Amino acid sequence: EILLRDPFGLSLVDTVEVLAFGGNEMVAVTAPFTYSVGGTDATADFALVGLSVCECNGVGFHFFRKTGTVLALDFPAGRADFPSVAPEGGVSLAFEPPPPELVGFDSAFIEVEVQFGERARTVLGLLDTGANASVMRRDLFGDGASAASDRLNVRIGRAELGAVAAQITLFDTAGLPDLIIGTDIMRVWSDRWFFTFAPRGGRVNVFPFREEPNAPNDAVR
Repeated sequence: EILLRDPFGLSLVDTVEVLAFGGNEMVAVTAPFTYSVGGTDATADFALVGLSVCECNGVGFHFFRKTGTVLALDFPAGRADFPSVAPEGGVSLAFEPPPPELVGFDSAFIEVEVQFGERARTVLGLLDTGANASVMRRDLFGDGASAASDRLNVRIGRAELGAVAAQITLFDTAGLPDLIIGTDIMRVWSDRWFFTFAPRGGRVNVFPFREEPNAPNDAVR
């Protein structure tokens, strides 16, 4: 639900093991506390403090499930808002169930086609709004494709959104999604994204080609 860079005066009551790109690591856990983000008030059971992959303060998809708000990203404006509903129109993509090895991580997975040279395969990718650079499992196209470098030139596509050419970073850590699609690729596909997390699953409304959302009265736009 919440990641914190520092404890900010909160009581640290435990440590837990979490999986990051460098493997498993131990991070501190706070006592319960109340907070407000973007005008939305909530109570957290705990926050994780000091995770190596996030030199930041952030909220995760459990925040949106708990509060019933939508994550609205406006890349040209460089802002995120939390409206109560997503606008109508654009491309609406339902989230796929998480892969079997990540059954407890019910987040924003969609199917995409990844092309490397003449080879292509369908991959279940995680749309990660907290990642500014996309990453892919090293052996997705076999060891020979990535033996000489930690980066690979690929195309990532979806019929409704088009294809994006990217030089993508490779990783080896077990237990993570095969493909994590960050904001570097998302912002090429579309200026504006609206993530709605249902109690299970959810969907994203995307407005490609700078199409303006047709917002209901209680949405941001």
